Amino acid sequence: MTAQTQIFAQIKAADTIIIHRHQRPDPDAVGSQMGLAEIIRNTYPTKKVYVVGKEVPSLSWMGTMDTIDDSVYDDALVIVTDTANEPRVDDRRYEYGKTLVKIDHHPNDEPYGDYSWVDTTVSSSSELIFSFYNEFKEELTLSNAGASYLYSGIVGDTGRFLYATGASTMWTVAELMKFNFDWTKINQKMDTISPEAAKVSGYVYEHMTLTDAGLNYIILTNEILDSFELGDYGTAFIVPLMGKVDAAQAWAVFEQQDEGFYRVRLRSREIPINGIAKRHGGGGHPLASGALAQTDAEANDIVYELNQLLKENTNG
Repeated sequence: MTAQTQIFAQIKAADTIIIHRHQRPDPDAVGSQMGLAEIIRNTYPTKKVYVVGKEVPSLSWMGTMDTIDDSVYDDALVIVTDTANEPRVDDRRYEYGKTLVKIDHHPNDEPYGDYSWVDTTVSSSSELIFSFYNEFKEELTLSNAGASYLYSGIVGDTGRFLYATGASTMWTVAELMKFNFDWTKINQKMDTISPEAAKVSGYVYEHMTLTDAGLNYIILTNEILDSFELGDYGTAFIVPLMGKVDAAQAWAVFEQQDEGFYRVRLRSREIPINGIAKRHGGGGHPLASGALAQTDAEANDIVYELNQLLKENTNG
């Protein structure tokens, strides 16, 4: 019995299903979460289906999270999408449910859950959810709204098809575009930034550091971020900006958090950088990973390791 079949059996049997995703979500986290919820709700109208997690202002256009009491978790099936390890799950109550399921496309370095379906060959967890629907489409129902969530997740995680995009991804997108939703509007929404973000873009290009080895990086302290008044979770747009510089072979954005440590977003054109991410409290895909730098010294260590990696590959 495949993991998909086992998970489908759990969905069929459950009366209450609560779907989580990772902290500081991106469009794929929300898209896979909301898309799966729509599929279940439209297929089984009598089931109680909830999506939980902290509201993110920059993704409010994709929908809102549910507010539920702890008691709802009693005998509930909990599904976590797009989350590689348990510490990153948003809303710690995911542990309260009767059964836990993991659905993800990141490397399965830290397995969890009673049932797990991980496929690193797909572009996104949203593509994985569509694959789930497609496998059981004789029994499942995908609405126009559900299709729009999954489309948004795929567009977000592929950087509008710049990364991790193969024939299966484009076939999935073509299938989703057969549904009735405004995909042009979604594309435009994901390609625009606020006036405040535009000012940050100018700052990034003026203050980024590009090394001779091709590492492009910027360190954004709380003081810098506060001066632009972006609000919560408003810096994801900076990552692709750094990659637009043609001389950059890898790039990193260090974003200081309120607690003082840095969240680090790492990207590379060809050379795998997830090994460095794993050494610094993170992980992810070979060319797109995240890490943590607890101090300024650790941030400098990450910069050094990335630069050395690029040098070694250039010399090799």
